[in-house]
Amino acid sequence: MFGLLLAPLLHKVAAAAESPDPFVRPAELEQDVRFWIRVYTEVTTDQGLLHDDWNLGLVYEVLRFDPAASPAQRERRVAEAKSRYAGLLRRFAAGDTGDLTAHEQRILHAFGDEATPTDFRGAIERVRFQLGQADRFHAGLIRAAVWEKQIARTLAQHGVPAQIAALPHVESSFNLAAYSKVGAAGLWQFMPSTAKRFMRVDSVVDERLDPYSATEAAANLMLYNYRLLGTWPLAVTAYNHGPGGLRRAQDELGSSDIAVIVKRYQGKTFGFASRNFYVAFLAALEVDRNAEKYFGPITPLPDTDSTPVELPDYVPVDALAKAFKADLGALRVLNPALRPPIWNGSRFVPRGYTLRLPGTPPQAEIAAAWGRLPPAQRYVAQRNDGRHKIRRGETLAGIAAASGVSLSRLLADNGWSANQAVARGEVVHIPLPASRAESAGGTPPIVAAAKPAAAAEAQLSAAARPSAPGPLPVAAPEVPRAPAAEVLPPAAPTPVVHAEPSQAAPVLARGKIVRQPKEPVSERQTDSNALLPVAAPTGNADTTDYSVGANNTVTVQAAETLGHYADWSGASSQTLRALNKLHKNALVTLGHKVKLDLSKVSPEQFAAARREYHQHLQEEFFGAHRIAGTENYSVKRGESLWVIAQQHADLPVWLVAQYNPDVDFNDVRPGTVISLPRVVPVNRQ
Repeated sequence: MFGLLLAPLLHKVAAAAESPDPFVRPAELEQDVRFWIRVYTEVTTDQGLLHDDWNLGLVYEVLRFDPAASPAQRERRVAEAKSRYAGLLRRFAAGDTGDLTAHEQRILHAFGDEATPTDFRGAIERVRFQLGQADRFHAGLIRAAVWEKQIARTLAQHGVPAQIAALPHVESSFNLAAYSKVGAAGLWQFMPSTAKRFMRVDSVVDERLDPYSATEAAANLMLYNYRLLGTWPLAVTAYNHGPGGLRRAQDELGSSDIAVIVKRYQGKTFGFASRNFYVAFLAALEVDRNAEKYFGPITPLPDTDSTPVELPDYVPVDALAKAFKADLGALRVLNPALRPPIWNGSRFVPRGYTLRLPGTPPQAEIAAAWGRLPPAQRYVAQRNDGRHKIRRGETLAGIAAASGVSLSRLLADNGWSANQAVARGEVVHIPLPASRAESAGGTPPIVAAAKPAAAAEAQLSAAARPSAPGPLPVAAPEVPRAPAAEVLPPAAPTPVVHAEPSQAAPVLARGKIVRQPKEPVSERQTDSNALLPVAAPTGNADTTDYSVGANNTVTVQAAETLGHYADWSGASSQTLRALNKLHKNALVTLGHKVKLDLSKVSPEQFAAARREYHQHLQEEFFGAHRIAGTENYSVKRGESLWVIAQQHADLPVWLVAQYNPDVDFNDVRPGTVISLPRVVPVNRQ
């Protein structure tokens, strides 16, 4: 396997830290970079380029639309233009090159003197339309000034190169409210499945929409990609394509050269978006570094002060607004991760959530505000919809405990006696959970770690602009948190964008709401107007290959047993033991090959069942946990994967294996340094 061994990879991390710029710009990709610079700076969303999707130097025509034209009218115009150029290419394929206009001559010459009919016919299927992005990119530059300090600080704390701060230009144009048609959301355009590894994403809180949480998650995902792939260009590409696909590209081509992979890799899902993601990032980085060259003076959005406060109880949002004397609309602007059930009162702001308050009130004022909050408005559990249908195995005592109420209260609210018998499917009315007034008092909120003061912030910003890479430590250090009740420096100005995707996003600026440049309701309706189709981290972070290999064999992965193989194949365990000459009590071992009996199912069906099993394991785990960083661990003599995962980190073995796919845990030597994810619980209530 081409995948790099861990020790050389760690060496590469140290070497990368000394590199002047880890994001190479190969000459072979320069034409593609220039294409995207043109898209970002010269062509607006009322225009577009009709081009060859492989040779980006071949632009057939710049299409210009009436700003009032409907999407359907635009698409008809694009279809007509594609048809016209398909006809021209058919003429060339047939050898009809006489009586050409100067424009048609230019297109013919772009194919070179040795072009064949096959070349022209192949180009017909490659005619693609790219909507311009210049006006969106300009609006993104205005918004980027709001977030660049916070992003630079977060990337530096995690050891991620500062240039990554330009990636939201490609993903969302720095629009916190951006949603894609495939379900990606927020500044960094996380898909739900990827986001849940690093953030809370549910119907109550969606941290993809919070720029602070989402930036932390993006940094952790980039580090994960980098450790698996060994280069930052591949780590960026994996943000779109997934690290598993890029590892397959490395194996197939025997190279980690980004230019080789972009130009030669033919993976089934490595399409236009994946192929162009890195060059689009380089183009965005170029424009971001030289914004005034392309757009003239940029007037940034005004700054905003805010203070993060971690809540120790579940509290209705209107009660928080009243206690802290904050405008409810201002709170909504500053806390875009809180979903509609919070704002309509059907759910409480959850315990542990870091609420952002307008301004920089001193600690004494925050403590006084918390004192104004009645204990009857502070709850020990989340509010539900008031109804619960009993499931198999549930008891009334268990339902009461999970709902934060006493069993006696649950029985009383339902008019039941202490010996009430209930059946599966019966509906139980759930009262409000107990408040602090009914329990044992409470504790003041925790003022979360604030950002540096303005002077230090300005210095950090100057040092962390994308013109120079940040430090690249092997492990992401934990961001220090302030202890409870500690007086902290005031939060630096940070405007926050409203999360309503149907409106121009406002920012809160010292008591005033300032409207941002108007954005379309949806940024990616169709392929024809997409910045990059599905430009989001869509690839699964699980790099494991679950397919069936040659001779119907599979490589044993973590959490798999012979019984699983029997279930997925329909063959008995005895048959599989005989086929593999395994003793009656012998176990299958991680990393070893097992031959399957696939007489009852196809290899594809087996692989699908296997993949579904692992997806379920991962979804269940990340329903209650998130990855907050990584740390290095030196293997001790006699330690196995199971011992390391369970005794040292309390992690599932499959997660440790995912973070160390090139380590042979059957033959790991003492002193080998492996990467362990640092996992913390997530409150899903």
